[in-house]
Amino acid sequence: MDIENAFETIEYDVEKYLDFLCEICAFEAKANDKQTIDDMISYINEFAQEEGFQTTRTKMELCGDFLSIDINECAEKGCVFLAHTDTVHEKGAFGSQPVTRLCDRIIAPGAIDCKGGIAIALLTMKALQQHGYTKHLRLLLTSDEEISNTLGGWEELDYFEHNCAGFPCAINCETSEKDEVVISRKGILKYRLDIKGVGGHSGIHYFECKNAIAEAAHKIVALEGKSQLNRITYSCNMVQGGVLPNIIPDNCSVTVDIRVPRHTDMATADATLHQVAKNCFVEGTSTTVTLISKRPPMEKNRQTMALFDKLLSVCQRYDLGSLTPVESGGGSDSCYTQANGIPSICGMGGCGEFCHTNKEYVLIESIPLRSKILTAFLMNEK
Repeated sequence: MDIENAFETIEYDVEKYLDFLCEICAFEAKANDKQTIDDMISYINEFAQEEGFQTTRTKMELCGDFLSIDINECAEKGCVFLAHTDTVHEKGAFGSQPVTRLCDRIIAPGAIDCKGGIAIALLTMKALQQHGYTKHLRLLLTSDEEISNTLGGWEELDYFEHNCAGFPCAINCETSEKDEVVISRKGILKYRLDIKGVGGHSGIHYFECKNAIAEAAHKIVALEGKSQLNRITYSCNMVQGGVLPNIIPDNCSVTVDIRVPRHTDMATADATLHQVAKNCFVEGTSTTVTLISKRPPMEKNRQTMALFDKLLSVCQRYDLGSLTPVESGGGSDSCYTQANGIPSICGMGGCGEFCHTNKEYVLIESIPLRSKILTAFLMNEK
């Protein structure tokens, strides 16, 4: 296999894949917008088939359909790429024309999180397919990553387990800062606390009432106070309660986002959350707890660092710059591949800034660069 010729193919095809990236960024779709994501999947599916890839579409009931894209499907397994099609942006967040291409960047919803990664993975697969790579490569596209896979549920976890089985490594084409790659991610637990009190007129019945929001405030302070730097954090980010300024609320809901660096922290965080929920600060109130979603951490280990060392080695060998390993507080689908025993690297997608804002952009130069790194990595794998 000739790596230099593969690099030339990447440079030759990159403009086509940048156009492809702009097209899929124009599909503005949050995870709950199934129709728009399904339309995007239809476009990606047609593009992939025209490029000579094999595709398998998996129908989903609540979220957008999933798509598996493969080359050399019956061969020895080489690597599974991961990416997702949903974003966090409301339609219109980037204006009437959601995609802006400048000389050095593309500004668009999902440009780096994570549609740039889709383009990089497919560009890599195209170069490898044309230059003698014989192992099985697979790209898995899911559609509710931004909401911790709550719509796909257990069916989605089974999808990861089934479609990643047997692959020796997984590379997630998620976003990262320039010259960085993610070697660990925190796990995420999301809960809703539903607090029941006694409502009434705030002037006439103040002392007979039990303010659900007041109870929620005590619980928020108690939980936030248990957060520790580089350890478990408890973030109370959504509060819903109350109807009018002169009515004491009889109910309130608090959504809690808990981040954990280690698998062993999952049980600790769960126990802490339930203990705070059980404690009654305003007598006469009660609280129920609902688990919304659960994503394990992607812990750094020797296998992960071995993958990173190989990626760094090909960067140095082929003059592709450098890579810095970083540990991220954000979650990703790499957590599931790692949990299934597959050594995983994350953050090998497009580089840029401001993901989750209406200034999100991907650096154009990072698309062919990251593709070359992945191509060299896989061509050098024994």
